[in-house]
Amino acid sequence: MRTIQLALLAALVAPRASAQEDSAPDSAEVVAEVAPTGAATDAALLGEVPGLIRGATDWILENQNEDGSYGSHKTIRTYELTASVPGTHRAYRVACTALCLIALEDGPIQTDATRAAASRAVDYLLTKFDVKRPNGMEFFNTWSFAYTLHALGEWLVDHPDDERAAAARVACEKIVERAAIYQGLDGGYGYLDFNLKTRRHSMTGMSFTTATMLMGFDRVRAAGIDVPQPMVDKALRHVTRQRGPTGSYAYHFSSRLKPAQGINVRKGAACRNPQCEYTLGLFGVETSQERRLESLDDLLVRHTGLQRIASRRPIPHESWYQISGYFYLYGHAYAAYSLEQMPVDVQDRLWPAMVDALKVCHQPDGSFWDYPVYGYHKPYGTAFALMALARVPPPKAASEGPR
Repeated sequence: MRTIQLALLAALVAPRASAQEDSAPDSAEVVAEVAPTGAATDAALLGEVPGLIRGATDWILENQNEDGSYGSHKTIRTYELTASVPGTHRAYRVACTALCLIALEDGPIQTDATRAAASRAVDYLLTKFDVKRPNGMEFFNTWSFAYTLHALGEWLVDHPDDERAAAARVACEKIVERAAIYQGLDGGYGYLDFNLKTRRHSMTGMSFTTATMLMGFDRVRAAGIDVPQPMVDKALRHVTRQRGPTGSYAYHFSSRLKPAQGINVRKGAACRNPQCEYTLGLFGVETSQERRLESLDDLLVRHTGLQRIASRRPIPHESWYQISGYFYLYGHAYAAYSLEQMPVDVQDRLWPAMVDALKVCHQPDGSFWDYPVYGYHKPYGTAFALMALARVPPPKAASEGPR
């Protein structure tokens, strides 16, 4: 099987057609940088949300593995990202399971079926969370650690009396210990080491990966799990030092010295800027509402076409401004966390744009996906989409005032 290695700063290559299992939007349809306008259009988009939520929830329920996990190493394609056996595939599966647990616990549909699926996911995470890296280059377990902290942290807050709570606390404490080992000397977190391949990685950390780990720290702290403050402080400094003069966050720590590089300008960073701004706010780091609003407008209005046209492309960073398809649903999910904290008038303007953006990745079977990767793209994509859709407020009646 031909594999494609994830380069940190891959050169732009000519777009090429891809053989994919579901239909992808024609690039001509999404290149225009527009957002939905007009009350009728907005109402119609918001009216679709319950159906999208139901479809995504049903897909997650119907596609859980027998052991409670989500995702698979199986693929119908002749190309894939490098993913060494067993460590990277275990990391992918744990990460997908944690994301689906977040989506199920956070989702507006709460039934016996969703609670049972969530419980099985918890059981899986408690036995499989301690993922090892398979070699010196790949440590995608950074993602599995970050998402598992997020998932189990929120689960512990909601289920403090569950008989598995003690085991969940032990798991979170062990992951925090692992996170200390995987934190780079620059304070950041990454997932590949193309240099020395050392135990503590020799590559620079990434702004968005570090922000995701910080969000996991925030969630387990809320559950009473100790996270050493020096480790948090180093990660926060790592993210803030990558914020450029235009408000855009560099892709990784070394590239902050090249603020005009495509992936580092606001068009190329639109999917990670809202996440970085939101996460810094969780820890009280100074950030302005104006800057957060600019990051949301970049993603959902000003540069939405560039983000959409990058989705479904199978080569990392092949699209304009070195945008990768797997940025898409990740970026919109975390932007939803930021958007729900904005003033009502901003929410009324941007939630329809959020729904419209998510629909780019919607499939007839109810799932969502933005990038083909073995059998993991639908679980993580659907979870991200459900995390975002769960935050869309219900349309207010005409007789109601502001929410």
